Amino acid sequence: MSGVVVMRGAIIGFGHIAANGHVPAYRNCRDVEICAVCDSRTERRSVNDRLLAGSRFYTSVQELFQMEDVDFVDVATPPAMHSDIILEALSMGKHVLCEKPLVLCSGELSRIHQHIETSGRCVVTVHNWRYSPIMQEIGRVVESGGLGRLKEIEYVVTRLQPSIAVGEGDSGDNWRLDPSVAGGGILVDHGWHAFYLVNEWMGQKPIAIECRLENRKFKEIPVEDTAEVILFYPSRARARLFFTWAGERRENTVTLKGELGTLSCPDDMIEVRADSGTCRIKFDEALSQGSHHPEWYSGVLDEFLGEVRDPSIAGRNFKEAASCLNILEHCKISARQGGRVEIAPVAFGGSKG
Repeated sequence: MSGVVVMRGAIIGFGHIAANGHVPAYRNCRDVEICAVCDSRTERRSVNDRLLAGSRFYTSVQELFQMEDVDFVDVATPPAMHSDIILEALSMGKHVLCEKPLVLCSGELSRIHQHIETSGRCVVTVHNWRYSPIMQEIGRVVESGGLGRLKEIEYVVTRLQPSIAVGEGDSGDNWRLDPSVAGGGILVDHGWHAFYLVNEWMGQKPIAIECRLENRKFKEIPVEDTAEVILFYPSRARARLFFTWAGERRENTVTLKGELGTLSCPDDMIEVRADSGTCRIKFDEALSQGSHHPEWYSGVLDEFLGEVRDPSIAGRNFKEAASCLNILEHCKISARQGGRVEIAPVAFGGSKG
């Protein structure tokens, strides 16, 4: 035995992301045990019984906390519910792992930050795209210095329709199309991941932004189906981001242009062209393939457990999430005003980091 204490956890919100993305990763992690699941939809009990035999099922968060002594909660509810659940969990001394977006406004983030400071607990957002094999390889190329100082990043996500946000076989409306629940459309759905990735590659945070939101195809829905974003950085580099649910094919592409070379990623391969030559790497799975990515979630669990166990890095993910929310809020300001806006700095930098 390694002597590592197993953390007991509960999943709150048992839709298709939790069931098909989170649960497989928990099964392969010996350091955690999911002992309870909470979802207001009683029909999800049968899914819980099938996937997590032996765990208890609850239909209210209050009942869960009354009946279960857990170390952490995994929040996978629609975004508008995140803040209240996180605050309740922190007030009871629980660590929190939460799907993106962490919250939808800076006021909610400030309240959570205050509770982190007083509780000493960690709040970690699911930044799972960082742990895809392709994104990790891009990170290694950038870190190696082979591209030199980055001048421009292009990050494109195209989908054929809005993402589905109900469990398989479930009935009900798609909450991703309700702005009061989701906080927005494609910008919230895919932008959050792009923000932390391009900031990490750039090694800096943007100082200004331009954003345009529109409905190119799904004109009847109350959220945008297309978003165009330009991030301006202190080094005079730019990141151009494009997201759409109105595409003709499902695809992800990434291009990084540096002073010494260029990296191109057309969905399932990476090509690096530099003075030293050309290198190509083909991957088994394209970035656009699938939507649950349980293999990526294992990296998220390692990140979460690392922050819980190591006070020197606790708060690092929260600081990153605060930056993502800051960009998201300024995207909306820019879209309303119709032009470039300066990005005000985040008022705080994380709980301990």
